[in-house]
Amino acid sequence: MVDADLKEELRDTVRTHAARGMSDFDGVVEAAVEYLDTFEGDERDLEEAAREVAVEEFAAHAEAQAAWGDGPLEPDRLRAAFRSLDEAGIIARADFTCCQNCGVHEIGAEVPEGATARGYAFCHRQDVEGALHGGGVYLSYGVFDGKGNPADIAAEVVDVLGRHGFAPEWNGDAGKRVFVPMTWRVRRHGRLAAYPGRQEPEAPVLKVSIQDLARRTWQEDWPMTFAEVRAALLDLPPADGSFFVCVSASDQAVQGMWQDGGRLWAEHPDPAERVSLGRFVTVEEAIGMLRALAEEDRVTLTELGPVEREAWPES
Repeated sequence: MVDADLKEELRDTVRTHAARGMSDFDGVVEAAVEYLDTFEGDERDLEEAAREVAVEEFAAHAEAQAAWGDGPLEPDRLRAAFRSLDEAGIIARADFTCCQNCGVHEIGAEVPEGATARGYAFCHRQDVEGALHGGGVYLSYGVFDGKGNPADIAAEVVDVLGRHGFAPEWNGDAGKRVFVPMTWRVRRHGRLAAYPGRQEPEAPVLKVSIQDLARRTWQEDWPMTFAEVRAALLDLPPADGSFFVCVSASDQAVQGMWQDGGRLWAEHPDPAERVSLGRFVTVEEAIGMLRALAEEDRVTLTELGPVEREAWPES
């Protein structure tokens, strides 16, 4: 039997996993049951209680999400700020490693091969979990190999965050992390939003493949809404060779690849003409293209300016 205190502990665990938005319903239930591995009763009772709580928490998340609209959430804006920092030579990563010590140890590997970086900034997984219910995130920062002043990096991070609509708090002490008041929110769509009694309430609109060379991850033909694609693009570090491919319902495609120097090349393959049309774009321009692809089933690459035209080789 699961008593009231244990059920509330289950609820806290389920609520956190539901808010993280990384596992489907069964995955959240499994994680909650594993977390309470010291439970001495019948595990079937524990799983039943976890499923009951998960239905309630998934429903609450769906109700809250309905009020968010489809605009960028605070994590999207944070990632957009981080992409600006990347472009300025500061390696910036969100939800990076499990803790601060691991982050500081591993952030150097995020510098693209052959590139130089003036410094780094990141928030780690524990920071993110603290922000799931409005606790804000703390950003670690520093320089590589002792070259430069960490306080200068922090000041630049604060400035960029301010230009992206945040009100970061930092007292100028290089020994203190930068605090960013925010709530970490993740939209659930498709199978990630489904739970008993509410199966896949929102159909995906794009089929997406992403190769992230910085994290060494690959996902293929993943169904996503525009809001999810936007978040994924903003979360894709500008490592040379990392790419995305987005295909609409009518098989129109837009694909992009980060190239050396932190430039984003976007192109549209045209099978009918057997050519690829491409140009360098900003992240904001890429997001605009993907919105048109998702919501209008339309490719807008040529509307951004002159494109390069490359004929496909004869087969």
